[in-house]
Amino acid sequence: MSRCLVLVVSIVLLTVFGTARQFAHAGDDPPARLLYWHEEDDGRIVVSNIQFSRNDVLELGGRERVEERASSQAMLVLVTTRRIVAYSVYTAAWREVPRRATERLEQLEAEDYSAFVLTSDRVLNFNGRNGVWSEDRR
Repeated sequence: MSRCLVLVVSIVLLTVFGTARQFAHAGDDPPARLLYWHEEDDGRIVVSNIQFSRNDVLELGGRERVEERASSQAMLVLVTTRRIVAYSVYTAAWREVPRRATERLEQLEAEDYSAFVLTSDRVLNFNGRNGVWSEDRR
């Protein structure tokens, strides 16, 4: 009888822990395509946010132009002549950090809801879930 009880309890525990582990990793999957974007001829960047069913526009200043861009299923990162700007579908907002005059872009990546920017002066990352930029000097 005790062997049977141990076997039943073991099966129940394995089933419960296996299911819990499966659900714990469900949120780690990359997001479905939630963002589309377009650069207009007049310098505006238009993003279409599927998450909130809205469109948001970034206006570029006078002589400001986009030098590099990277996007993922849920965010867009632009490096312009004046700033580094990110848009995430989760925050539905543009977030920017000023670009330094002598700073050169070395690497730009966007994946899922995160971005990585490496310049000659700084290491930056952007968390698209909460809309926060982080930066450290090199």
